[in-house]
Amino acid sequence: MIRDSWGWWKLALAFLLGITAVCPVLSQTLSPIRSPIRGIVVTEYGTPIRGVEVYGSYWKLCCPAQRDRATTDGKGEFRLEHSGRVVHFSKESLQPLALVVSPKLSVVRVVMSPAKDDLAVPKCGLPKPGEELLGWGNYGLHFSVPENGVKTARGSDADYIRYAITLQGGGSYLELWFGPNAFSPEPHDKLFVESADFSQRNLRSIDGQRVGIDSWGRLHNGSRWRQSGVSGDGGAIYENASTEEAHLFDQIINSICTVPWPGIG
Repeated sequence: MIRDSWGWWKLALAFLLGITAVCPVLSQTLSPIRSPIRGIVVTEYGTPIRGVEVYGSYWKLCCPAQRDRATTDGKGEFRLEHSGRVVHFSKESLQPLALVVSPKLSVVRVVMSPAKDDLAVPKCGLPKPGEELLGWGNYGLHFSVPENGVKTARGSDADYIRYAITLQGGGSYLELWFGPNAFSPEPHDKLFVESADFSQRNLRSIDGQRVGIDSWGRLHNGSRWRQSGVSGDGGAIYENASTEEAHLFDQIINSICTVPWPGIG
């Protein structure tokens, strides 16, 4: 692994400082305020689903940040006054779903499916030969990163640590974020809007609880993106990756694990 050589560090530092805010949610472009949207959420058999959390884009970033939220009623119905460009649907037992809203759309019918292929966040073991675990200290979220064939730079502040990882000769970055307020598991609107296709699934803790979300997609230019994170702990994101880069970055993201804090787990 190449780390902190001056030429690479200058490149990585410029990359690290290019974000206007630590939290990806707060760095996204503010979605335009839209007219209200209403709809119904049902199973594949048409049965209304009660208790689905529905929330739109952030329409106010400060202070505090605001996004409209609703919960489906006994008829599976909901209404948001400000939807933004992307509306999200979430419930513990179901596959998470994001819907890109066209400007003329005001009524929607959403079909949700049972959760499947959840990404587990197990306890970390010893790293494999040729790999190292990156995280914030000895506890919390970690990812296993190859020691050879990649370049890694590290940036930090009082409340977060951020790694930038790229293939040697590559042009895309995998970012690993660690810290209680450093990372939002939910991708920003731009990734959904500019995607030809995308999917989402839940992240599950050691005891089976839903703790985050894993999202990935393919942009119209053919490049790949993925964002995966645990609320209040950290996560990983890459954008505009080639097939080769995405393959390596996905291996790192899929290695997600946790070291329980003392007295927990």
